[in-house]
Amino acid sequence: MRTPGPVGRDVTLSKAKGPEYGFGAFASLRMTLGMVVLLGCAADPAAPLRVEYSPAGDSTRLTLVPSAGIRINARLKPALELSDGTVLRFDSPRLTADSAYFAELPSALVAGPRKDVSGTLRASICGDEPACRGVVLEL
Repeated sequence: MRTPGPVGRDVTLSKAKGPEYGFGAFASLRMTLGMVVLLGCAADPAAPLRVEYSPAGDSTRLTLVPSAGIRINARLKPALELSDGTVLRFDSPRLTADSAYFAELPSALVAGPRKDVSGTLRASICGDEPACRGVVLEL
């Protein structure tokens, strides 16, 4: 239930949480700032994932390499959306016994020889946290 609050802010009344004050007009700004922080991980040398390129005949193999202590969730396969709209799914023939993680590094093939690929990589990674988290990296 929303009611007008002080200084033009909305107040959300919740029995579980009590009153919550928010700035509806700034919600998109918060979301944008959150994405900027998340996308900033791509430029960080300590990013949780990196992509390695290797020739595979007349194609290029893209391999996801996690940072130390990071496992890639195999139940939600990583995907790379290329700038032309093509979606590449990363996979590996070997999974852990519970099929939750990749036992070998997941890879995908892209046509033609490439030194780099531009697009958006989405993956679910797991570290020491009790739950996996999604990452979005701009390549």
